[in-house]
Amino acid sequence: MKLLAALKSVLLWSYERGTWQYDVLCLVILAFIFLTPSYWFNRSGANLISHRGVEQRETPPRPPVRANAPPSEKQRSDARIPPAPAIDK
Repeated sequence: MKLLAALKSVLLWSYERGTWQYDVLCLVILAFIFLTPSYWFNRSGANLISHRGVEQRETPPRPPVRANAPPSEKQRSDARIPPAPAIDK
């Protein structure tokens, strides 16, 4: 029964600052951060999936705007990127 109470206290972080239990929990967290091997966090499988998704979602390149194009076509090419909003101070 004592073991369950101790586990509950650890999981709910019910120790006050400055107690030895609090210090031990902090040390355990720091040890996990600094001593965990980097390959545990290697997500090479996830990278392959995300690269495939990006390749599928790429838009085809747009043709360049001609120098002698009508004004409506030139305006459309400029309208792709909206201007930044003004910031009043």
